[in-house]
Amino acid sequence: MNVDEFLAWEADQPLRFEFLDGQPVPVEPSTQAQSVLISDIVSLLRPAVRATGLRVLSNFRIRYANDVRYPAVIIDGGSCDPNATLPSQPFAIVDVDRFRDWSALPGVRYLVLDTGDDPNGVLTLLPKRTN
Repeated sequence: MNVDEFLAWEADQPLRFEFLDGQPVPVEPSTQAQSVLISDIVSLLRPAVRATGLRVLSNFRIRYANDVRYPAVIIDGGSCDPNATLPSQPFAIVDVDRFRDWSALPGVRYLVLDTGDDPNGVLTLLPKRTN
């Protein structure tokens, strides 16, 4: 299976898959700690990129060389296509609890954040959270 075949195959799957080293790999479900951190990141980035032409995408796949991955957050700087399933021009990538090298994407900045082992001590980017 190549990347294009994978993308067509994945479109019909009920669960998300990444395509790594030529094989479909199920995407592990997020923990609450990861989901809280991702929500905080998106909440901070959206106002920061408003009116810049950049878009914040979460739970969105990206083609990376011969792989397809799902980072936590992508900032996309290319043209907007509401029906697109891949970012048009990734500007930055944030991964949570997945320590992967994104350096082969030219011009893309990347950051990996770790929620830590303590579910009560989740790294959060917001000073206060309302219930």
